[in-house]
Amino acid sequence: MKVFLAGFAALVMVVSSAVHADPEKLASALAGAMEGASDWTGFSFHVIEGDAHYSAVEGEAAPGTPLTPQHMFRIASITKTYTAATILRLVETRELALSEPLSEMIRPSFDALLRGDGYDTDAITLKHVLSHTAGLFDHAQSPNFISAILKAPDTVWTRSEDIEAAVSWGDPVGAPGEKFFYSDTGYVLLGHIIERITGKPLPVAVRDLLRLDAHGLSDTVWERGDSATVPHARRAHQFMAGRDTYGWDPSVDLFGGGGLVATPRDVARFYDLLLAGAIFDKPETLALMLSGDGLPEASPYRLGIFEKDYGSVHVYEHGGFWGTLVLHEPASGITIAGAALRQEDYRTLVQAMVGFLAGKRQ
Repeated sequence: MKVFLAGFAALVMVVSSAVHADPEKLASALAGAMEGASDWTGFSFHVIEGDAHYSAVEGEAAPGTPLTPQHMFRIASITKTYTAATILRLVETRELALSEPLSEMIRPSFDALLRGDGYDTDAITLKHVLSHTAGLFDHAQSPNFISAILKAPDTVWTRSEDIEAAVSWGDPVGAPGEKFFYSDTGYVLLGHIIERITGKPLPVAVRDLLRLDAHGLSDTVWERGDSATVPHARRAHQFMAGRDTYGWDPSVDLFGGGGLVATPRDVARFYDLLLAGAIFDKPETLALMLSGDGLPEASPYRLGIFEKDYGSVHVYEHGGFWGTLVLHEPASGITIAGAALRQEDYRTLVQAMVGFLAGKRQ
C-alpha cells in the first residue's frame, strides 16, 4: 500500500473563528482508511465542526490527476435525502400531505402498472414511500438490473423503464406500512411526484425548493437536466469491481433515488444546514423528517434519512452505492461527509468516518 500523506499535505482547513477543531484526527482517519483499503484507492473527507470546516484527501481523481477537495462525486442514494426534503417542502406549502394516497399523485399509466402487479395504490401513502415502508420491490437491487448495467453501461434508462422493471422483475414485498424495505423504485416515484406537483424538471424543482444556490451549494448539481452543469474535469473517476464508471450513463441512477453530483464539502454543508433546521421554513418539518412515529418498530429509516448507532456513536446518515457517505452526530453537532474512489472500499470508508467521530471523545 502506497500512502503519500505527509503531515498535512493532503489536508485543507478553514476556521472562521476559534474552535476546538481536530484536523489531526481527520488526517489519521484518512491514513487509516488508506492502510485498510485495497491496493489502489483514494478517499475524500470533509468535516464541519462548529465554525470550522476542513478536508482531507488522497488518491487520484483521474490517472495523473491528484484528488482535491474540489472534486465532485456521484453521490448516488445520498440524493434521497434531497428528494425527501423537497417532498417535505411541498408538505410545508400544503401542496402535498403525508397521508395522500399514491394513486392520487402519480400518472394513471404508472398507477395501472402498479395495480396490475398487486399493489394497492389507494392504501400506499406518501409517508410509506418516503420511509421505504410501501412494500415496493426495488428494481435497482434486482440481479437483472445489475446484469444489464454491466453488459451495457452506456444504455440510457428512463423513469418509466425503472418502474416497468420493478413490476416485471418482482412483486410487492409487504403490505403498506408492514415493514422497512429499501426501494429505489419508491424514490423514482417521488421524483415523478415532484415534477407533477411543481410542473418543473426534477433537478430544477429540487434546486429551487431547497434553495441550493441561496445556501451557497454551488458544487451540488444534478448530472443531467439541471440549470447548472458538472465540470467534466472536476468529476472524480469512481470504480466498481475494477471498472471505471466515469463514462457510464447517469440514467442508471438519476430520477430521485440518485442523480446528484457533489463535493463532500457540499454534502456535509447540506446535512449541516438540514439538521440545523435551515432548509425548511418550519421547525416542525424537520421534526417530522426525523420522527419514527407510525413506522415499523425495527425500521432504521425515517423520511429520507437513516438513524443509526455505531456503538456509542449515534448518527443521522445516508450512504450511496458508488461509495459515498454522510454522518451527522447530534450530540456533538459534527457532520462528516466522505467518498471512496472504489466502491468496494465503502466499509473502510464507514470505519474511518465513524472512527473519526468516536475518536473525538478521546
